[in-house]
Amino acid sequence: MQPMIDFDFSSPEYARRWPDIYAELREHAPVAYSSRHGGFWVVSSSALARQVARDPATFSSDHDPTGERTGYRGVGIPHSVGTRSLPQEADPPESTFYRRLMSPWFSQTAVARWEPWLTRLAEHLIGAKLPEGRLDVADDLAFPAPAMLVTALLGLPVDDWRELVDPFHTLVTRRPGDPEHARAEAGLTEVLRLVADTVARRRHEPGEDLLSGLVAARPGGRRLSDEQIVSIAQLVFFGGVDSTTALVTSAVHRLDTHPAERARLTGEPGLLGAATEEYLRWFSPIHLNGRTVTTDVTLGGCPLKAGDRLLIAWAGANRDPATAAEPERVVLDRPDNRHLAFGAGVHHCLGAHFARMMFRVVFSALLRHVPDFRVDHAGAERYPSVGQVNGFSHLPVTFTPRAARGGAGPLPAPPAGGAGAEPPP
Repeated sequence: MQPMIDFDFSSPEYARRWPDIYAELREHAPVAYSSRHGGFWVVSSSALARQVARDPATFSSDHDPTGERTGYRGVGIPHSVGTRSLPQEADPPESTFYRRLMSPWFSQTAVARWEPWLTRLAEHLIGAKLPEGRLDVADDLAFPAPAMLVTALLGLPVDDWRELVDPFHTLVTRRPGDPEHARAEAGLTEVLRLVADTVARRRHEPGEDLLSGLVAARPGGRRLSDEQIVSIAQLVFFGGVDSTTALVTSAVHRLDTHPAERARLTGEPGLLGAATEEYLRWFSPIHLNGRTVTTDVTLGGCPLKAGDRLLIAWAGANRDPATAAEPERVVLDRPDNRHLAFGAGVHHCLGAHFARMMFRVVFSALLRHVPDFRVDHAGAERYPSVGQVNGFSHLPVTFTPRAARGGAGPLPAPPAGGAGAEPPP
C-alpha cells in the first residue's frame, strides 16, 4: 500500500503547524508519498530517519547534474542547481575521501582558534547598535557574523560577504518558483565563478585559508581539481550561514516569551552547552534532506522503487517520543540528548563544531551586552519557507540604550591562517 499525503514543506501551512503535521505523520504514516515538487516519499520517525541515513547504498546522496553516471539528484528537493556540493552529495567511498581531507579544518581544535575572533566580531556588531537601543538580531548580528566567518574561512574578501552569501541565503529561504529564487540561481553561478577564479590564483599565490589548503592537498599523490574545490566551497557556503542564523533568532524569540528560560541562561552560563543541544532538537534549523532510492526496497511497510526520491524529515524525527521524553517540552538540561539536527550516518554534519561554537558565541554575546532585550513582535518575520531553514529573516529587538562599544571602528581582522589546521594530507 502507498499512503498518499498532501505534504508541501514550502507551504505557509507547513510553516504554521509543522510539529502537528509530523506528529500526525508519525502516528498514521511514518513513510508516505507526496506528489509535490516532482514527487517524493517523506520519512518522519526517528528510527526510520536513522535507518535511511545509515544506509547510503540504498538511499543515495549522490548528485549527477549532467546525467553521466547515476543521474541521481542529490540532497535537495527540488534538486539543487549548479555543481555538486561535496562531500554531502556523494556516497562512500567518495564522500569518505572528502571528509577525511576536510576534517582538519573542521575539528574542535581548528574551530576553537576562530572563537576569539568571532567573539570580537559579535561584540563589534552589537556595540555599534548600543546607542540606538535597537538592533535586528538577524540582519545586524546572527546573519553577518557566520557569513563573515565562512567568507574568511574560505579566504574570500570579508568586506564582500553579503554579495557572496546572498545567493545561498535566498535559495534556502525562498520557495522554488519565486522570482527571488530564480535570480539567486543566476547569482550562485556568478559566485561560484568568482570562487573558481580565486582557486586558480591560489595555485600561484597560496595563502593560509581553506581554499589554499585544498589547493595544496595531494591526497594519494594527486591534487584536487578546481571543480572539486569549488564544489566543496559551495557546501561550506550552504551549510555555514543560515542554519546558525536560524538557531540564534529562534532561541532569542523563545527567550522573549519564556522569561524563566532567560533567567536560567543568564544566571547559569554553564547551562548553555546543554541548552544548545536542546534548541537544536527543538527548533531543528535544517528540517529536511533528500535521497535517491537506488534499488527496490520496502521501508516501514511501503514499497519504494529504484529512482524514487525520498525526504528525511529531521524535524519530525527530533519531535519523536522515541528520540526524547516529552518531546514537545523544552528541557534546557536534557540529559543524553540524541537529536538529529546534524543528521546521522556517513553525512553527519562536518561543520557541527563550527555551528555549536557560532551559536554559543553570538547568542551569549547578546545575552551579555543587552540582557534586557525585548522582541518587537510586529516587526518579526520568519523565513518565507521554514521547511528548508527554520528561523527568522528579521527579528528586531529593543533595549535600554548604552554607550557604543567598539562598533565604530573597522571590523576585526580575521586570524592569519584562521582555520588553524594542519595542512590536509
